Amino acid sequence: MWDFFFPYLLIMKPNKQTLLWKLTGEGIAAPSYLFGTMHVQDARAFANIVAVQEKVSDCEAFAAEFHLDEAAADFDGSSMLLPNGQSLQHYIPSKKYDRLRQRLLKTTKVDLDHLQRSLPFMIVNVIGGSILKADMPVSLDEHLWNHARQAGKTLLGIETFKEQMEVLQQIPVEMQVKMLLDLGRNLSRYRQHLQHLADLYCKGDIHGLFITVKKNAKGLRKIMLWRRNEIMAVRIAALAREHSLFAAIGAGHMVGGKGVLRLLKKQGLKVMPEKLGR
Repeated sequence: MWDFFFPYLLIMKPNKQTLLWKLTGEGIAAPSYLFGTMHVQDARAFANIVAVQEKVSDCEAFAAEFHLDEAAADFDGSSMLLPNGQSLQHYIPSKKYDRLRQRLLKTTKVDLDHLQRSLPFMIVNVIGGSILKADMPVSLDEHLWNHARQAGKTLLGIETFKEQMEVLQQIPVEMQVKMLLDLGRNLSRYRQHLQHLADLYCKGDIHGLFITVKKNAKGLRKIMLWRRNEIMAVRIAALAREHSLFAAIGAGHMVGGKGVLRLLKKQGLKVMPEKLGR
């Protein structure tokens, strides 16, 4: 929904810098595909949308990180709120809160008073959404999901929405508060970080995306990346043996020694780069 140098890093040659990979191997009747997405509405992320949609059309099933329709039906807003009826001001002293609120209002138009009960991690996502452009009606993930539905594809989730919320709830609130305060003190740096991610994505530079996301994740790598990568690789491999599958996951999960591409190889699949773009 939203989460980046080891000696054994999966090194990408220039011709392998792509967001789209073909999956074949024992037990797979027809090729499947793995595509790295960016969970944004910025038009830069949609640069190769026609070619991607053609690959979706070639497959029987489409899988997002979680089943978007089931998540909408089962959504429980309480999972995104601070515990025990608490508010942000329970964690942030009044003067510091007021300074943060004014700074965010001035630069992002996000009003903390309207998000008093929300988990700080969710507020960080709202701020990020206010910084990048919202050129498209929905995010890239949702656009592909809607395209697959209209094309009559079987719709699947790799993880469940509940599992994603459980990952979020493993991050201590105090750590989330620190993330929000650090962001407030370094808004220009955060803006540059998001723009850099969008530019890397537009270039299809999944190696650069991995390094940037891994670095930014810091102490949360095991929770936000490594464990989820293991789960996604096992489930993608299983689904690809049941259907010709187009799977879409966050691009930051794909490469590296503990990335999904390497883990899919351990599941007995062959992964080959597919050219995108001009």
